[in-house]
Amino acid sequence: MARRDLLLFWTLALFALLQNNSAVPVPDKPNVLFIVIDDLRPQLSYAYGQNETVTPSMDRLAKQSLVFNRAYCQEAVCAPSRNSFMTGRRPDTTKAYNFIDHFREKGIGSNWTTLPEYFKKHGYITLGGGKTFHPGLPPNYDEPLSWTQEMDYFPLKKEGCPGGATYCGLDKPDEDFFDNQLANNTINIMQLAKKAEKPFFAAAGFRRPHLPWRFPERFFSMYPNSSKFATAKHQTAPVDMPLIAFTKTAFETVKVDGHVYGGWGPETPFPENVQQKLRHGYYAAVSWVDSQVGRLLDTLEELKFAENTIVVLFADHGWQLGEHGEWCKHTNFELSARVPLMFRVPWKSQTVGQRTEGFAELVDLYPTLVELAGLPSPVPQENLEGLSLVPYFDNPASQTLKEAAFSQYPRCPKNVSDPWKENSCHEVQREKIYAMGLSVRTDVYRYTEWLEWNGEKLSVDWDKVLGVELYAHTNDYGMSFDNYENVNVAHQKGYETIVAQHHALLYAKFHKS
Repeated sequence: MARRDLLLFWTLALFALLQNNSAVPVPDKPNVLFIVIDDLRPQLSYAYGQNETVTPSMDRLAKQSLVFNRAYCQEAVCAPSRNSFMTGRRPDTTKAYNFIDHFREKGIGSNWTTLPEYFKKHGYITLGGGKTFHPGLPPNYDEPLSWTQEMDYFPLKKEGCPGGATYCGLDKPDEDFFDNQLANNTINIMQLAKKAEKPFFAAAGFRRPHLPWRFPERFFSMYPNSSKFATAKHQTAPVDMPLIAFTKTAFETVKVDGHVYGGWGPETPFPENVQQKLRHGYYAAVSWVDSQVGRLLDTLEELKFAENTIVVLFADHGWQLGEHGEWCKHTNFELSARVPLMFRVPWKSQTVGQRTEGFAELVDLYPTLVELAGLPSPVPQENLEGLSLVPYFDNPASQTLKEAAFSQYPRCPKNVSDPWKENSCHEVQREKIYAMGLSVRTDVYRYTEWLEWNGEKLSVDWDKVLGVELYAHTNDYGMSFDNYENVNVAHQKGYETIVAQHHALLYAKFHKS
């Protein structure tokens, strides 16, 4: 869809919505429905102008919401991202970079008030389930600190595909799938709050489209011909990319139609038909979780909560489907760091069906939800590192709140002379991390520096640079998943000033005195 057509589409849609949009009074202590979806990239039709996935429920929500076109996580992997957005602090503050550490460790954040805990302290029922916090990080999903105890937290249940397949459409009832069970639990939370006549903060952490892509078979059949799926236009690593930027973490091999495929790398993509089938599995998983989101939206209507409930839907990080030769997350590229983000706030009528180009970061969720709910500011008591995004709700056209979005990602290669192979830090103590990639996204560029890590200070060594990346995003309106970050221009003549300016942004954000 061309940008001109997209703008016309959004203008007509907004006009139609406003014709039927009556003023909604500002509620006292509005409810919050907090929906986080694992590994969901912003490949949604109404919200982001894409046409590959079938997502009627998220389309419905987007038509009622303020959609953030440039929203970013702070580290593109599950546990660190969740430690960050659930506390309103960046990974360098939570000290959670892997699948070992968490913010509740002694000397870090044992006395911090988390996002749901803040609502709990202000009289809300706070209950949740699934993958809000990462399982075990912190322990027990931070019960009982973050959650009131009218119901137990509904824990994540792991599910696999027969024979270790990467995806599977199964002829089983919906009740056999975790995300259906999670939706049931979230509906029970809303019904409980209705009877208690108390405001609620209900958190639903959906599992799909996290691997393996397991879903009822009808969602696979929703996409009848995978051979027609377009694959990435640029299926190899960016030109002049430092190899430490690349990874195969969690996707070394895939199993499709009983065959195991591996051996891919920066210059050797999967076979075309395998890529198409992998997209089929991912898209079907997205449509499955969309159906469960729809059940939650329907319940809001049935319980007459729709007009006094903030609904926020987002992903913990993005996902790559073969672009730059990459799969999964675990990088500092745009497609790993960028996330879908939408807020439905019925009494902010000027935001209905709108989108904003202003920068947002997941670390901003905490202060934003607190302000939208009309609660006292948590600052300075909590030393939050995000900003409230409420100015965008008053003026969606504004782009002055943030000049940039920041992310980071660690690397722990077993062989530093071949740094893209076996370079996961998932089970590496933070003191033994080898390198950290610090990344900043500005209006026209993404800039990343890969620096050696000082395990004693738990910070980068600014004098030990392992690689630098600069990618131009000129005329990038978030519509193309292929056209950008294909050539690293950091060392090309004419970009010296741009590199220096972006280095200064990173230094100002990440340098520790």
